[in-house]
Amino acid sequence: MLGLFGKKEEPYVSILAGTEDEPDDFEGNELLVSAVSDVGFVREGNEDSFYADGFGVKPEENCLLSRTVGGHVRYIFAVCDGMGGEAYGELASKIAVQSLSKRSEILRNVERNRLHSAVNDCANASNAGICRMAEQKKCGRSGSTLAMVCIDGGTVYSFNLGDSRVYYYLGGKLTRISQDHTLAAQKLRNGELTEEIRSSSDAHKLITFLGADDDGVGLTAYAHEPVELGSGKVLICSDGLTDMCSDAEIAKVLGEAHSNYAEALAEKALTKGGWDNVTCIVISKA
Repeated sequence: MLGLFGKKEEPYVSILAGTEDEPDDFEGNELLVSAVSDVGFVREGNEDSFYADGFGVKPEENCLLSRTVGGHVRYIFAVCDGMGGEAYGELASKIAVQSLSKRSEILRNVERNRLHSAVNDCANASNAGICRMAEQKKCGRSGSTLAMVCIDGGTVYSFNLGDSRVYYYLGGKLTRISQDHTLAAQKLRNGELTEEIRSSSDAHKLITFLGADDDGVGLTAYAHEPVELGSGKVLICSDGLTDMCSDAEIAKVLGEAHSNYAEALAEKALTKGGWDNVTCIVISKA
């Protein structure tokens, strides 16, 4: 973690440390993946979890991943942010990642025209698990966001629920692919809000998330227009990054040379205050 005005006070823990699961040699279709999850300076625990193509992580401490992945036609990545204002948010994000991990082979192999349906099945399984946990813990409602990317043959398919985001960066331009599902964002889309959305009291009031459907009606993850990865970068992140850093600041970091882009983004958020847990995944062609 960074000191407020200094260098790292303690190093990140590699989630590959002590394992034999080191990067292998692949032929074609490889991706370079970096991921970081940091508790920040204010929260006592980390309510974020992430899934990086086989690595499902509920961080117990600050952790870092940097590896080349290959050998698949389709790759799966996700960030889940347990709702800090709700009970047991850390368990909710863990349940979401576990559910995704259990269904990874289905998501990896389903036909493209059925991918959205398979993502919805995963979202609803996560929702059911979170609702069961909340009922067992007698903690009221709990929940988690979901920002998920499937990269298939160089095409990026994105899905989300809540306010964790997916971005695409190319040639100095940062484009947000996902759509926030907050009350403020909804009011902005409906023309009911004209103020800066970050300053709105509704900026963090989620209108849909994993765990919201406690009646079992069914959740639909929002699907977004596919983009080609090409020579660009995909960023998936929790709002611990986007609350601290503007799009221009994020674009600047992604346009620089870094050995681990996720770590560089987390460091930027920490130097600006680190008010929340920060989790980032950055993906590009190797």
